[in-house]
Amino acid sequence: MIAYRGLTAHLVTLAVAITVALVVWTQKDAPRVAKGAEVEVWGGRPGDITSIEFSADDRQVKLVANKDAAGIWFEGTVEKTTRPPAPPPKPAPADAGSADGGADAASVVPPPPPVAEPKQETIRFVGVKQAQKLAESVAPLLALRALGKVEGARDEEFGFDKSEGTLKVSFGATTRTLVLGGTTPGGGDRYARLESGEAYAVPGSLAQNLLFAESRLVERDLFEFEAEDAIKVRVALGDKARELVRLEEKKEGWADAATPTVQDETAGNWMSKLARLRILNYDDKAQTSSPVAVVNVTYFAKGGRRLGELGLFKAPGPDGKARFLARTSHTRWYAEVLSSAGEQIEQDLSSVLK
Repeated sequence: MIAYRGLTAHLVTLAVAITVALVVWTQKDAPRVAKGAEVEVWGGRPGDITSIEFSADDRQVKLVANKDAAGIWFEGTVEKTTRPPAPPPKPAPADAGSADGGADAASVVPPPPPVAEPKQETIRFVGVKQAQKLAESVAPLLALRALGKVEGARDEEFGFDKSEGTLKVSFGATTRTLVLGGTTPGGGDRYARLESGEAYAVPGSLAQNLLFAESRLVERDLFEFEAEDAIKVRVALGDKARELVRLEEKKEGWADAATPTVQDETAGNWMSKLARLRILNYDDKAQTSSPVAVVNVTYFAKGGRRLGELGLFKAPGPDGKARFLARTSHTRWYAEVLSSAGEQIEQDLSSVLK
């Protein structure tokens, strides 16, 4: 029995020694993982950001911070190159023979089809809510874990040999630079590296927001407040104006301010159409033009507090057809809305301003 106990003790000691050796050997060249859930890559405050830039092979993204009475907003520009796929080669003619020498005719290979030229496009927009969230994610910039220095032969291991792009965040005269590498195992997050060579694993949403800035960072809401917050509106065009109040027992119902308990279905339907307006894109060139006013609507909360103002305008489009533009203190710029929605609002306005 004593012999067996001694043999068991030796076997346990040997197993522990082998395990320790394996751990040390496998971790010899492994990245250093920082303790804790988050590691600060750099500090800073969102309000101190002056610009955020991202450059990749086929796109340049720039967000310039602005501040006005309504708060902080970003002027966004995306310059991108769209490369059409190469057309498939034309098949060689079948070897069916011909009157003047079938073998020669069949051996003729048609020339490759022409390749379409890359398309250059510049998109300008206003970013508010999502752009502010991006600013908060880079000031301070927090990584999921630190990997230590990654340079030279290890570039390929972390995808830095084929970088996805470079992020630059400017705080006045100070600029922080981060190179984005490949995705982490599982593809959820992204490797990133400072100019010093220190590498990190950062949230994948950071790269996605920049790679698809023209869809992810564009402000789509006309207002920063919720529609239910407005209990009174003033609808005006020229010297005509009317005040409407929301019915307490029916949130989608509206009444004339002179008869606040009597529902006006025509006014309610018109307000519902107005609430469905959504931004398609921004037109910075319209800032210097003079679109024709369609209607102006001012929104008020309880106690008479002014929430915001919506101006709906009409201007000729590139195709000669009328297009509709909306502008609020939240959008800052003229924003194009669906023409069919704008037309309905314009057509029914006379029944509201009666």
